[in-house]
Amino acid sequence: MSLEDQLSSIENLYKISYEMLSNIYNYTSYRTLDYITHAIKNVLSLQRMIELLCEDIKKLSDEKTKSYVDRFMENVIKIQSFIRIGVCHNIDSDDFLNAFFSFKKVRSLMYQIIEDIKLIYALKLYPIEEKMALKSLLTDYGFLEVTKCLDEAETNLAEKHYKDCIDRGREALEKTVTSILTVEGKKPSGSFSTDIGSLSGVGIIDKETKKLTEATYSYFSEVGAHGRAGEVTAGDAHYSLKEVYMRIDILLKKYSAYLSRKTR
Repeated sequence: MSLEDQLSSIENLYKISYEMLSNIYNYTSYRTLDYITHAIKNVLSLQRMIELLCEDIKKLSDEKTKSYVDRFMENVIKIQSFIRIGVCHNIDSDDFLNAFFSFKKVRSLMYQIIEDIKLIYALKLYPIEEKMALKSLLTDYGFLEVTKCLDEAETNLAEKHYKDCIDRGREALEKTVTSILTVEGKKPSGSFSTDIGSLSGVGIIDKETKKLTEATYSYFSEVGAHGRAGEVTAGDAHYSLKEVYMRIDILLKKYSAYLSRKTR
């Protein structure tokens, strides 16, 4: 399961558990043994999912990420306490009010650890040396507009213009695709879905790469272009910048392999 899928599963399970605990607190008709047992199982499953992430996150601790990993671990310990004592103990004591409100306190901590995870992965997976190497390769191919967009995205991130950072990342991904098409003598359509489909159609990228690149682009559109600036967080921007570097790197490697096949 990918990191994105893990985080999505955690969010979804929290929402389901929250609704069940809310029902138990607000309506006596939900206070049956089966329903309460199901709610507790969901809450404990949520705790286990978060704990499993800990094992992966601890491995990413280094000089650059240690402070974020430490903060992540502290928040996980708080979540464990709220669930064990605040939720499970109170439910066992039939104190459904405090069980529900203890679980509500998990929400802000959960989103804090999700933001920290995105930040840690962004810092860990794309260090400056790899970014410079990718920009150098873009220059070699003559894709200077892509490099310019990435530079602007980095600047916007440093200046805490998070929505602009994501928008420039989205533009960099667009220009990578259209630049490859142009070099190959194909006119871009102006539609990202159509253009990435063209790369797949001529064999430059495979269907899986097409699917994942479209998913990344859709995320950029939802959070950046169609989102509101005040709702975009530092974690969103860091995560998006990491994603765009990774997707562009994959596209260039696929293109390089395609060119090698052509010259045989």
